[in-house]
Amino acid sequence: MARDEWTEVPALSSGKRCGVQWTPWMGDFFTSWSPRNSNNNAEGPWDHWVDLALKILSDPMTAIVRPDAHRAVQDLTPCDFYDEARRELTEAELNERFGS
Repeated sequence: MARDEWTEVPALSSGKRCGVQWTPWMGDFFTSWSPRNSNNNAEGPWDHWVDLALKILSDPMTAIVRPDAHRAVQDLTPCDFYDEARRELTEAELNERFGS
């Protein structure tokens, strides 16, 4: 399938708005991506970002660039969220980490 010179290629996502895409014209370069909105505004609860990180670390490309990180997550399974999260952070937990 031929693609436009400036077409970004979805790579991985978690949740409906949290993902990364490949920008072929920039070589080995990826940008944030919202699968729902098809824009660069990736967003979601912390658990979606953790899920995305697991998918990135489990990807065969990670085995090439960071074999140690790839091995570290081999026993972990992403959740493939859509709207839900296994656990959301409480206001108190967020304030403890980032201040009130």
